[in-house]
Amino acid sequence: MRRALAITVAAAVVFAQCAWAAGGNSWNKLRYRGGTVQVKVDPYDYNTTLTVSPDAIVLAFARSVTVSIKPELVTSLSYGQEAHRRVADVVALSIVFSPLALFGLLHVSKDHLIGIVYHTDDGKPAAVLLEADKTNYSAILLALKTVTGKPIDKAP
Repeated sequence: MRRALAITVAAAVVFAQCAWAAGGNSWNKLRYRGGTVQVKVDPYDYNTTLTVSPDAIVLAFARSVTVSIKPELVTSLSYGQEAHRRVADVVALSIVFSPLALFGLLHVSKDHLIGIVYHTDDGKPAAVLLEADKTNYSAILLALKTVTGKPIDKAP
């Protein structure tokens, strides 16, 4: 009896996660804090929208700049100071090509930082650092983890 109940509960949880991920989720209380995406945004304004679905992770920045990331091309997800370090590493490697990429990466704080490191369609490493609101960062991390299958790396 207990075993059947445990299997039923586990199946319900898996089904709920799949149905939740398939529907897509969108958040607009995000700040772009830096990375390899060449876009100028107001660092004091929540000006970025993130939409997560099984097909794509879409970032829409102010002034109609949109970046679409395939979930299978994401190499790592990180949170907190670990996110800051990982995105800074990717930007440092690409600094020869794009010096404006350091925008926002030199500031250290206790904000809810989410880092997404990925490869572009042409195989180049890329990364984005987002600052999430305290009310939505955990849902964003869960959605990203669900669609990419990657663990969330956190700083100790």
